[in-house]
Parts: sequence; C-alpha cells; structure tokens
Amino acid sequence: MNNKLLAAIGISGTLMLGSVYSISANTSGYDLYKEALKKTHTAESATMNVNLNIEDNKKLILSSESIFKSDSVNQVNSISTRLANETEVSNMNMYKQDGNWFISKNGIDTVYKMNTSNTPHHSNTTELKDDLENLIDVMTKNLQQQITVADNQNGSQLIELDLTGKEIPLTANALSTLMIKHAVMIQDNAETESSDFHIKVKAPELDHDITVKQIKLTAQVNKDNYIEQQTVNAVVTGKDKQGTSHEIVLNIELNVSNYNQTTVTPVEIPVDKLIEFKHNKK
Repeated sequence: MNNKLLAAIGISGTLMLGSVYSISANTSGYDLYKEALKKTHTAESATMNVNLNIEDNKKLILSSESIFKSDSVNQVNSISTRLANETEVSNMNMYKQDGNWFISKNGIDTVYKMNTSNTPHHSNTTELKDDLENLIDVMTKNLQQQITVADNQNGSQLIELDLTGKEIPLTANALSTLMIKHAVMIQDNAETESSDFHIKVKAPELDHDITVKQIKLTAQVNKDNYIEQQTVNAVVTGKDKQGTSHEIVLNIELNVSNYNQTTVTPVEIPVDKLIEFKHNKK
C-alpha cells in the first residue's frame, strides 16, 4: 500500500505501536498487530476515513474529517479534508498523480504542486522508523500485561490498551509534557509558513502541572488480517501561565475499507493555476 496510508495508520497508533513492539515475540498481541501491519502494507488499495476531535474543558476547539483513497498499483491517491475550529471551516483536497502532490483549497483559485522527492527525510524513512521504534521500545517495555486481545464472532480480533494515572510510564509522561509545552511554537511556525492551508486553533498554552491522565488505544484486525479500525483517546491535564486548569481530550478514529478494491480516478489539473510549492515556502 502507499506509504502515506500506512503512515496515517501509524501516526494515530504510535503509542499502540510502542506498546506492541515492547511485548515479547511469543505474545499474541505482538504477533497479531505486527503481522496485520505487514499485511496492511502489502494491500494494493484501500479507503480510509479519519476523524479527529480536540476538546478543552469539554469545549470542542478543533475537528477534522478526512477521506483518503490510495491506489499503489497506479500510484494515484486522493485526500479530502474538512477542518473546523470554533469559528472557521476549511475544506482542502490533495491528489497524487504523475509523481507529484497537487493541493487545492476551497475559496483559493490556485493549485499548488509539490514534488515529494525533494522533501527532507524523504530518503531516510527506514532510519527514522528504526530510531522511533527503539525509543518507544525503551519507554514502554513494562506495558506487556496491559495489552488485551479479544476474539470476535465474525473472525476479527480486538487489541486494546487502557492506561490511567500511574499506569502510564513516567518516561512517556515526561516526553508528552515536553511535546505539549512546545506544540504551540511548532503550530505558530506552521501557520506562518503555509497560512493558506491552516486555520488557527485556540489551544491553551499549558505551562506547568502537565500530566497524561489517560490513554486508551484499540486496533481491530479483520479475519483477512488487515487493520480495519483504530482509535486513540488521550486525556491531558495542566495549567497555563495564568494558573487556569485545563483538561485536553484528544480522540482519533480511523476506519479502513475496500482493501484491494478502491479505485482512484485521476483529476485534470489546470496548468494556468499551478504554483510550485517548495518545502516550508511557497
């Protein structure tokens, strides 16, 4: 399958990957998920629906709905995304064909062309994956007993990890704290560099007392050994510089269907509206 689809599955389940990779090779959860990832990677095509919601003190501050269709045989992909914050809605479409990505946004009379072969780290994907796997393996080596695997009547299997409070490894909590404290700065840079494709999120700037309160991850593997559903739920608490308490709730849900049956139709790109999109700069 196209690497973009596998990456999307991997991003939403990074903590799941870490916990599964840390389990010994004779554990059913490890074997099941690892083999399902391999099988998913070999699929010739698939359709993925991705939904994301972020809440701050029970108030929705960001939502995203995406449909991703991938056809690795013909090297054609399409992504349609709807982003919304408290006041704005943004719709964007992306297409990969002829070796390039083409990006358009509703309300903008321009199509941006991006050559992915020139993006940083494009040739270092394997090295990056190995480094990340090693890091997560160290962080989550004590989570083996928390993984559960259940057999469903339809032949599918459900892998689940549900951690709260002190069950969450100290190293994972510390790393998450650092990531959250610097997330605003990263977001600001992204908005400055490509403001046409981003809507601002009024996320609180957590400064201290940051704690990962809960992490719940599930992955459902169908009877053909493909990952067909994956969810991530995380709750983070902390205080901003003014001392106001916040509870941030993140929910990501992925549903994958039409394995080896998805068709992606190439689109006609208007040449007179094309602009070369360079990394971090237009």
